[in-house]
Amino acid sequence: MPFADAGGYRLYYEITGDTSTPPILQFGGSLFGRQNFALVNDAFRERFHLISFDARGYGRSEAPLEPYSIEQRADDGAALLDALGYERALVHGTSMGGMVAIPFTAKYPERTIATCADCSFARCDVHRRTLFRSWRNMAESMPLDEVSDAITIQAVSAGFIEAHPDIFANVRAIVGKNSLHTIRQACLAMEEMDLEAAARQIRRPILFTNGTNDIMTPPRLAPSGFSAAQIVEALPTWARLYEFPDIGHAPLLEKPELAARVVSEFFLDVVASGR
Repeated sequence: MPFADAGGYRLYYEITGDTSTPPILQFGGSLFGRQNFALVNDAFRERFHLISFDARGYGRSEAPLEPYSIEQRADDGAALLDALGYERALVHGTSMGGMVAIPFTAKYPERTIATCADCSFARCDVHRRTLFRSWRNMAESMPLDEVSDAITIQAVSAGFIEAHPDIFANVRAIVGKNSLHTIRQACLAMEEMDLEAAARQIRRPILFTNGTNDIMTPPRLAPSGFSAAQIVEALPTWARLYEFPDIGHAPLLEKPELAARVVSEFFLDVVASGR
């Protein structure tokens, strides 16, 4: 199994696809990790090669019993690129991974060709902070399968659930791989993060993608938050927003073909421009 010493920890990684094509560094979500990209990876590998990894606390990587943070995970991604000998990469993060992509792009512009931050924002409003706190409290007091079901109905649309009744079992299988410590730290990291200052420092092309019906990470937040739409407004030269109509929190699940096309076209445009 391939492991790299990154940020002082052993991280499991996979490199797949034609390595003569541009690389994409993937940051997975708070409960899914690298499995978040399963339905879009084949489409991406037609034009890119992928650097997928288990963040600390996830999958086969080391799981230290210590606090985790969004910024720390961004630093681990940069350390992984160092360990693997990559100078630059495209960056694709989804959900909490999209939040990680924000400080990565701000702190490491020389390592970033372009970024897609899917289903993300820079700071919770009260609604979202309470939502993530409720996940943490549920995980500490309920069977994890019940927690998984509650998060599933918040993440994807009712129509998708009706058409894909196996979604509950599939999500349970992935969420069940996480330790309680990892879930708790992921929720705390999202509750406590404030990435506004970092977001305003971004000087690389970045695409924000959000579902219009997303209740977890909507493109527009209440005043106490700092949303994807606000980042785009603050950085008109560098940032843009694409909204997937009539879906919830999981474009990579509900609209994988469209999501792969939108992100791929953005990345290829930036690569071709040499920006």
